[in-house]
Amino acid sequence: MGTPDALLTVSEERVRGRLGVKWSKHGPDVLAAWVADMDFDPPAPVLDAIRAHIERGDLGYGPFAVDLAPAYADWQERRHGWRPDIEQIHPFTSALHALEAALWNTTDPGDGVVVFTPIYYPFLDAIDNSGRRRIEVPLITDGWKLDVERFEAAIDDTTKIILFCNPHNPTGRIFDADERAAVAKVAERHDLLVITDEIWGDLTHQSGFVPLGATDERFAGRLITLGSASKTFNLAGLRTAVAHIDHPRLTATLATMPGHLHGSPSTLGITGTITAWTACDDWLTAARRTIEVRRNQLATRLAADLPRVGFQLPQATYLGWLDFSAYDIGDDPSEWLLEHAQVALSSGAKFGTGGLGCARINVASSPEILDRVIDRIAATLSTHRPDQFGSTA
Repeated sequence: MGTPDALLTVSEERVRGRLGVKWSKHGPDVLAAWVADMDFDPPAPVLDAIRAHIERGDLGYGPFAVDLAPAYADWQERRHGWRPDIEQIHPFTSALHALEAALWNTTDPGDGVVVFTPIYYPFLDAIDNSGRRRIEVPLITDGWKLDVERFEAAIDDTTKIILFCNPHNPTGRIFDADERAAVAKVAERHDLLVITDEIWGDLTHQSGFVPLGATDERFAGRLITLGSASKTFNLAGLRTAVAHIDHPRLTATLATMPGHLHGSPSTLGITGTITAWTACDDWLTAARRTIEVRRNQLATRLAADLPRVGFQLPQATYLGWLDFSAYDIGDDPSEWLLEHAQVALSSGAKFGTGGLGCARINVASSPEILDRVIDRIAATLSTHRPDQFGSTA
């Protein structure tokens, strides 16, 4: 790791040599700051553990997914003071896999699912593709706070699930105790299942994150917590996640299903994830420090070179939510910037209510790459006239 204060970094040559979608999708001239993969190499102990499997030719059955449960419980207790019940921890290949299993097995077509928008758009796709109904509750733009009155008013007789994301993707908000209590109150009053995605919980820039399972007794019996090492340690391609299922109906339903319908993480995914949760604290310390520095770099550059871009400093994640509404570049700035600045950001329009005119940026990269991304955006917008490329409205 180098010196105790060392930051993670990476060269553009290295990231462009990878086969992953982040840098391969848009071609060699585009700077990638979109999908939520870090550019940094994963922790060395994880790579060593996977490499050892390969060198031994050890790609048969096992280790088994059941081994994830104690590792996840230990990690949560050590990092967040919450010890989930090991018997309630189930393996999945991704957080979305677990979410879709919950949607399909606890609701019927037409049932309502509350989401706090803008929100990670695959959640919206999961709701739409299952035939369930989105109930979009926009966050208060100033501070990305939960609008409790709007939330309570949105609940109707068809509502069955509250889909919570804390820390929040894409805004980076950590919801406070009052907001968490509001979710618990509504869930209890209307007998709703709460699915909480907490895969960003290890990447915070301040105190305040607490797993929902540790916060309020009103969540007991009605809570599914999604967990993974994917964001924390840059391991999304290992396709490994868990869900802590404190919901008797879903637990009983899963028990009646053939085991192979549940899917299972691979040998390498299990090995890498357990190694991350047991042997990579030093890497995480460096990653958190690096992401905070890159977040602050983004804020400084925006204030100096793109002051008309709306931006609120995220409390967690390595994402930034950028509002380009002051520029006449259309409802989907990412599309315009990809074409004219050769910079790839995530399309804000896909994130539901509040996403038009916005884009999401990923800052988990080197300072040089982040500066080049901002340089290109600033240079292109500084010379843009609304009639230069035709109307984009």
